[in-house]
Amino acid sequence: VSFKPQYMAMGQIRLQPDSVTIYGEPFHLEHIDRVFTRTIDLHNLKSSAHGVIRLEPVHGVRMSATEVNYSLDVTRFVEIRSEVSVGVRNVPAGKKLSVYPSTASVVFKCAFPLSQDPTEGVQFYIDYADFKSSIGGKCIAHASRVPEGVIECTVTPEVFDCVEEGRQ
Repeated sequence: VSFKPQYMAMGQIRLQPDSVTIYGEPFHLEHIDRVFTRTIDLHNLKSSAHGVIRLEPVHGVRMSATEVNYSLDVTRFVEIRSEVSVGVRNVPAGKKLSVYPSTASVVFKCAFPLSQDPTEGVQFYIDYADFKSSIGGKCIAHASRVPEGVIECTVTPEVFDCVEEGRQ
């Protein structure tokens, strides 16, 4: 799947039905946990794609369906860049968690046209539980209160160094 510039998928491709019943002898069925569709090529998309695709036959079994409907929502997007602070959450009383660097560059990919400023109200943070389960204090920031219309956001750097200090 490829898209024209400034277009991207809004979520995953959907299949209907998303599962099929297979029939056959137990020795044919015991190692089957999925069936595959034929390959489809979708290039330079700038609008949503829908269609029917055949399932690949599986030797020795019958299937409840031989084809499925597929659907992929596509939208135009714009990029909004912003410098944000990275905070901390759920730090126990008497502890201090410092994050380095304390700011990040974020690229928001937003459905066009924009319905609101994607940088308003969004917060980026390191959760103390993630720090405690991390290896060497390396943590990935979470985002909260991401506005509707934001398809994805990319944070740079991806990994932050966190240091814990106990207060006396």
